[in-house]
Parts: sequence; structure tokens; C-alpha cells
Amino acid sequence: MPLQISFRFLIELSTGVAALLMARTFKEASLLAGTFLIGLSAVEAMLHFMGN
Repeated sequence: MPLQISFRFLIELSTGVAALLMARTFKEASLLAGTFLIGLSAVEAMLHFMGN
């Protein structure tokens, strides 16, 4: 279980860094981060409801 958590953390961190590098302004970075968090929470909710 700890191995899965560390991989998930690294994947989320690399995705967040890539999104911040693409953003040109603070507003774009905020929108990208918000979209990322909404998508991540949707995936987490689906995994929770499926029992994983």
C-alpha cells in the first residue's frame, strides 16, 4: 500500500509541475490547478464508490 501512495504522489506532483510550466499568468495557473483538483477528486470519488 505505501508503494501505491508514493507512486500516486509522484504522478500528481509531476502533473502539477507540468501544468504550472504551461501557464503564462497566475490566472491560467489557478484555472489549471482548479481543473486538475476537480478531476482528481472525481477520480478519487469513483475509486471510493467502487471500493478500491
